[in-house]
Amino acid sequence: MTNKMTTRELTLAALFVAITAVCSQIVVPMPLVPFNLAVMAVFLCGGLLPKGAALLSLLSYLLLGAVGAPVFAQFSGGPSVLFGMTGGYLIAYPVMAWMVALLTERWAGASFWKRVAAMAAALIPCYLFGTAWFAVYLHKGFWEAAMAACIPFIPVDLCKALAASYLSLAVQRRLGVREKSKAA
Repeated sequence: MTNKMTTRELTLAALFVAITAVCSQIVVPMPLVPFNLAVMAVFLCGGLLPKGAALLSLLSYLLLGAVGAPVFAQFSGGPSVLFGMTGGYLIAYPVMAWMVALLTERWAGASFWKRVAAMAAALIPCYLFGTAWFAVYLHKGFWEAAMAACIPFIPVDLCKALAASYLSLAVQRRLGVREKSKAA
């Protein structure tokens, strides 16, 4: 059994690089950390792609941004963004997408609520990586950083998980895509 990605999976991985870049531009400015829809794109990527393709997609997104393409929030790019105040959140994106894909594959035929649970679980590495980096960057304690850049986003991110769960199931049904499973 080989673990080669199909042309379709590679194409979808590339499409999710673009979707994540577009969703990153839908921004509501906040004092420290901008609110955008990139996390929802990450959830959709994990909910619709196999884990290898989801990981590749978000690693490609980070690489594209790291070389200077303006794919991050507010049309920013470059290493300064990855090593900037919110870089830890960005670096968590591939882990999040992989984790959502892994959990939805393990829960073959993942229902709406199982998808929501997978997406909510994927917020844990996002908040841990992002908040830890944010705290180091600003020379603050972890709890103080969490109060500024994590806690206020939990309700919004859970709403994104609800929407992404619904959309991922709707897209799979509409396209007649077989549910992801361990055997696939």
